[in-house]
Amino acid sequence: MVQRDIVSWTSIIVGTAQHGLAEEALSLYNWMLSTGLKPNEVTFVGLIYACSHVGLVSKGRYFFNSMIKDYGINPSLQHYTCLLDLLSRSGHLEEAENLIKAMPFKPDEATWAALLSACNHHRNTLIGIRVADHLLSLKPEDPSTYILLSNIYASAAMWESVSKVRRLMAAMEVKKEPGYSCIVLGKESQVFLAGETSHPAKEEIFGLLKELDAEMKRRGYIPDTSSVYMTWSSKRRKGSFFGIVRG
Repeated sequence: MVQRDIVSWTSIIVGTAQHGLAEEALSLYNWMLSTGLKPNEVTFVGLIYACSHVGLVSKGRYFFNSMIKDYGINPSLQHYTCLLDLLSRSGHLEEAENLIKAMPFKPDEATWAALLSACNHHRNTLIGIRVADHLLSLKPEDPSTYILLSNIYASAAMWESVSKVRRLMAAMEVKKEPGYSCIVLGKESQVFLAGETSHPAKEEIFGLLKELDAEMKRRGYIPDTSSVYMTWSSKRRKGSFFGIVRG
């Protein structure tokens, strides 16, 4: 390309950011500025997005503020979403909460749910409770809010609060759809539901699970049981071990 305009530069910057190459995206931005071109609103989406995926919090804040002060660009919902993602991923949860409240757009359930998920990940009980209360006022029938709140309480060893959440779910008749996993062996497909104990090969599967759990503990592995719902659920383990048993 003989002459690069702002559209071509922005396309390269955004594409680089989407592939997780944050430093390269920032270098391209500096190169673009050296040619005398000015960034547009899409350029800043790519820059803040790039910062989000490598935890460059200060850089992300800088680009957000620079967009307003240096180039007179009013942030769109997409800019706020990218900055919120950056703050949430990096554990700046109070700042993220304040940004949601201050931004000139009405936050939807997905925005609050993303912050609640970050509270669960970073084990921030105080903000997690506030966010969950707000989400439940918006959508009291959503089981994912109850589950995340229960996990937040469990991570803080607040077992009575975990029980209260479960009782509230029952009172509101909120039910979590059972998760499942699937494994294909040869021409057969096996489906495993969470909590299922009726599979014909259950004795072999649980026997192998017991042996492996004992061996891991013998080698010094200490499982993290602080949360109610484990990252790698039993349904997935059963599906995987069925493949080992039958393989």
